Amino acid sequence: MQHADYLTATLDDLQRALQLGDVTSRQLTEWTLQRIAQLDQPRYNAMTWLFADEARAAADASDGRRQQSEALGRLEGIPVLIKDNIEVAGWPTSAGSVMLRDVVAEQDAPLVTVLRHQGAILLGKTAMHELAAGITGASSLSGFTHNAWCEGRSPGGSSSGSAVAVAAGYVPLAMGSDTAGSVRIPAAFNGLFGLRMSRGALSTAGIVPLSPTQDIPGPLVRSATDLRIATEILSAQTFAVEGDTLRVGIWREGFAAEETEINQAVRAAVSGFDPLEVSWPQLEALAAQANIIGYEFAEALAAYLADKPQALFLTLPEIAASGLYHPQLENVFKTRAVHPGTDSEGYATVQQHQRDLYQRLEAFFAEHDINLLAYPVVRHAPVKHGELQEGSNALLSAVTGAPAVSIPAGLSEEGLPIGLELLALRGREDLLLRAAEIISQQQ
Repeated sequence: MQHADYLTATLDDLQRALQLGDVTSRQLTEWTLQRIAQLDQPRYNAMTWLFADEARAAADASDGRRQQSEALGRLEGIPVLIKDNIEVAGWPTSAGSVMLRDVVAEQDAPLVTVLRHQGAILLGKTAMHELAAGITGASSLSGFTHNAWCEGRSPGGSSSGSAVAVAAGYVPLAMGSDTAGSVRIPAAFNGLFGLRMSRGALSTAGIVPLSPTQDIPGPLVRSATDLRIATEILSAQTFAVEGDTLRVGIWREGFAAEETEINQAVRAAVSGFDPLEVSWPQLEALAAQANIIGYEFAEALAAYLADKPQALFLTLPEIAASGLYHPQLENVFKTRAVHPGTDSEGYATVQQHQRDLYQRLEAFFAEHDINLLAYPVVRHAPVKHGELQEGSNALLSAVTGAPAVSIPAGLSEEGLPIGLELLALRGREDLLLRAAEIISQQQ
């Protein structure tokens, strides 16, 4: 294996090369560090923290285990990057905010423990939309991350750097988190696969919170096969490779009439399933009505920061008053700093909206005899830096707790990736993984 091969290699490719002795973990790690040094500044701006010496030591230890024929994990010796809102012991957990740059984690988040146990080589942290409160990659800590396919365009967010790092060939797997699309949107904008599992499927401990109800970590990878591997590792589950016939409904109102390229690409991606056109005009409004982030953000962040004296400020109102955030965050920080909290009547109402909407989703699937719902992840192309991104469909999964996957669906004439989202009912990640594999084989 050569450095050029590494840039597009899958997890399976790398494990095979390591097993055959074609490459060592130390070589993979050096290739990663070389790629980051060559391209991250100023082209991609996807990294916030890099721990090269620690990664080299971990890689050498992995190579030693392999030489001694010790038990090896499924990610043994493979470089991985972590979103900057996920705790890694001894590393900053700055969450894209200059105000948290001195907050250092005392222990690993559970998902990081899993990655280490499986032999992953952790190299550093990736840039993100500040405090995960948006989808364009704006950050007071690092500025804007650039789309991997087009400099100056949005990479999506909030897991911006994680997506770009995988798409740009730094690593084959990076971890993100998703509260209203923060894994799936950057996956769509950078030509990757990203999965949001069913609510409660993965621990959110050790992750800077945006909304405890809607937060969940998730992987960003280059292939459907890698998506299955990463999902099974993170969840400690095995998902069926065969089963129910995939019955796809195309959500008519999830498409923007003027976006011909996106619409055609998404429809073409699912055409092999003989999809059924389905209509639910009120669905977008119902999802917005069920969005609980505003009620939870300030309280959850304050609770997280309460024992973090290194932080410049400990509450969202203090952060909003400081002005030390990226300008794109002004409206969301100031609005949510005074938003009614979890002890308000509105909070209970939104919780009920979420329960009701999931029940209606189950009934909708039954009525149309479908087990997957298809639509664009985002109805419009990635915007230029400084513009606001509209047209996300990713909120539906977050507010219902239903799993959803982002699948590459080709490129626009501008050369920008287009993302298909498939939604399943809770606990049916197996359908999403199978669909992703079938679609990727047909492309």
